[in-house]
Amino acid sequence: MTYKAAIIGCGRIGCSFDDDPKRKYISTHAGAYTKVIDTKLVALVDKDEKLLNKYKKKFNVSSIYTNYVKMLKQIKPDIISICTWDNTHYEITKKAVENNVKAIFCEKPIASKLKDAKEMIKICNKNKVVLMIDHQRRFCKFHQTVKKMIDKGKLGEIQQVSFYYTAGIANSGSHMFDLLRFFFGDVDWVSATKSKNLSPNKNDPNFDGMMEFKNGIFCTIQACDVNKFLVFDMDIIGSNSRFKLTHSGFDYEYDIVKDSHQFSGYKELYTSEKKPIDKKIIRQPMLDGVKHLVNCLKNNEKPISSGEDGLRSLELICAFHESAKKDNKKINLPLKTTSIEIKSR
Repeated sequence: MTYKAAIIGCGRIGCSFDDDPKRKYISTHAGAYTKVIDTKLVALVDKDEKLLNKYKKKFNVSSIYTNYVKMLKQIKPDIISICTWDNTHYEITKKAVENNVKAIFCEKPIASKLKDAKEMIKICNKNKVVLMIDHQRRFCKFHQTVKKMIDKGKLGEIQQVSFYYTAGIANSGSHMFDLLRFFFGDVDWVSATKSKNLSPNKNDPNFDGMMEFKNGIFCTIQACDVNKFLVFDMDIIGSNSRFKLTHSGFDYEYDIVKDSHQFSGYKELYTSEKKPIDKKIIRQPMLDGVKHLVNCLKNNEKPISSGEDGLRSLELICAFHESAKKDNKKINLPLKTTSIEIKSR
């Protein structure tokens, strides 16, 4: 079966990232749907008619719309990608379910408010619609391999984790929190303060903070200034090795414990000549994400990046806001209530 797919929102992740000549892999929903054999991209929706005409031609799409409800009624797609601002995700999901869409591939963050995220999950579960959130590192074979290393104890007992990010606690933080949960499980508590290193979006600030996972692993979160450079790095220190994810997860460094070259009776970390993961491993998360979504439809399975995972990431973003608002107060998870409405971009 070939599933009809439509994209609502033709901006960066929807269509335009594939215009970047430095990106040597498929980076958009549109690019992925045109490459996966089980999907056919049949419609694009955006308010900008210039964008619509550009990507209609680029991706050979038959139908374009400025009104997504009209598209849903006329095209009746099996799958939609929601690539609009987070405060629109709930309403689009609701309309998509009403029009018998089978699967929704929703951009992160899942929503701007926890109550909207919960309602999206409820609506999709009730109507047996697959809801998958684009925390795309979950689809990446490289990151899946790192998770297996951690789960199998290849790094030893995890002692400390540090994460460095830029460009907003909701924008980049959504991916950051989801990746941390993917590797280490659910979070027990967080505390946070506003960072001196500002975000380019004043409505989506940077926070520095701490968090402890329910398994006892401790993690520090530290923001940097994206105007100086982009960073999305994780440093994992185990009892027998150190693993650093660098360059947004497209590279890594690996150190192992050896007898110290400088001090008798001590051990230190040294760069390992033997690499635990082939650096040439193919990274194509958007393509693998669409393939995974198709498999979920065919086999009636829950996605590896579910609506619930999206909710937990949003909850952590809100918890950081709550802690900073209350002078670095420790906030326990899950959140009982919050009035926080995030403003990502």
